[in-house]
Amino acid sequence: MPTQDRPKESPRTLVPKDPFYYRLLGGVFVITLLVASLVALFLTNSRHQYEHLAGIWTQNIAKVLEVNISGAFDKIDIGLLDIAHEAERQLAQGGIRPKELNAAIQKQHAQLTELYGLRVTDADGNMRYGTDIPTGEPVIIRDRDYFERLRFNPNAGLVTSGLIQGKVSKKWNITLARRVNRPDGTFAGVAFANFSVDYFDDLFSRLDIGAQDAIGIRDQDFRLVALHPRGPEPGSQIGSQVVSQKTRDMIGNHPVTATYNTVFARDDKERTVTFRKIGRYPFYVFATSAPGDYLAPWKREAAIAGALFTAFVVVTLLMSRGILRTRAIEQARFEAVRLTEDMRLQNKALTEALSRVKRLEGFISICSYCKKVRTEQQSWEQLETYISENSDAMFSHGACPECARAQMEEYKAQKPK
Repeated sequence: MPTQDRPKESPRTLVPKDPFYYRLLGGVFVITLLVASLVALFLTNSRHQYEHLAGIWTQNIAKVLEVNISGAFDKIDIGLLDIAHEAERQLAQGGIRPKELNAAIQKQHAQLTELYGLRVTDADGNMRYGTDIPTGEPVIIRDRDYFERLRFNPNAGLVTSGLIQGKVSKKWNITLARRVNRPDGTFAGVAFANFSVDYFDDLFSRLDIGAQDAIGIRDQDFRLVALHPRGPEPGSQIGSQVVSQKTRDMIGNHPVTATYNTVFARDDKERTVTFRKIGRYPFYVFATSAPGDYLAPWKREAAIAGALFTAFVVVTLLMSRGILRTRAIEQARFEAVRLTEDMRLQNKALTEALSRVKRLEGFISICSYCKKVRTEQQSWEQLETYISENSDAMFSHGACPECARAQMEEYKAQKPK
């Protein structure tokens, strides 16, 4: 049979030949690319948002610290003014009365709990009055920069030191000082307050910051005054001047405040930084946020988005495969139906041909005289008609030589003389 020679095709071999296969793959690629672009755009915008929020967070923390510390320094300045005025009042009345001046100092010290020392010197820089004055040989502070500035500048007002170590306590501190004048305006000494840097540690510890975030204070010479949390590296220790060049440049170009990204010189870690100058005082407060902290929610979003995108791709590929398999099955079914119909028609034609061949091969009743053939319906037909109807043979009529001579003789015999 002719259909037995047709090669059998599987659904898989039919799919690549179908243009629908390439259209589907193109559509899946375009959709996947579009979804990937949307996911990337979402994650990029989300990251920028978290970075922006980190900058706002550091700005807010720096502002809160600046207001708090500036307020503490202002309160100390008010106390120093009161002590300086009391010393000048006594000098105007004939001389310092140690008991009364010490009582005034003690009163102010009770209100300024952040101080560990509140004292007054004479014109030579000798500590004479105040809290915790050591007995014996007087402690001299005339070598301190703030003392020299107040001694030679009557209009200096409040003078603040950088980070220094106390001569009595040996603690790291910041000293705030005001000039004491005699009635004629000449220099009579200074009233100064020792502000312990431990105050900043207590203040910073109350703030809720990330595990990798940090807040700190530096003086105008970039010496580290306070840091929380403090690391083991040398650059994290009080007095360290290890600062990135970018931070130095930013303070030089933006003396009040700025927000920027930099890699910390002390630990080589990237952070978002905001610094603010503490009011009229020569100190800068820093608030920093590390990407490991402020990008943690974004990383979770990225992981979820990546998982959803992966699931989308897997589902899309599975659906595309299902569509292709369904398409291939439908094509195979259509091809099978077509082949079956072709086979049926061919079998029908072959059956009819075989049927006709069998009738011609059987016994055929033919008239001995006229040569007509008897059909199955018991009718008589010309031999040519019967054969034409029951086979593929066709007839053309002529005359054999003998019949031709006989007909010619008969014609001549019947022709008039």
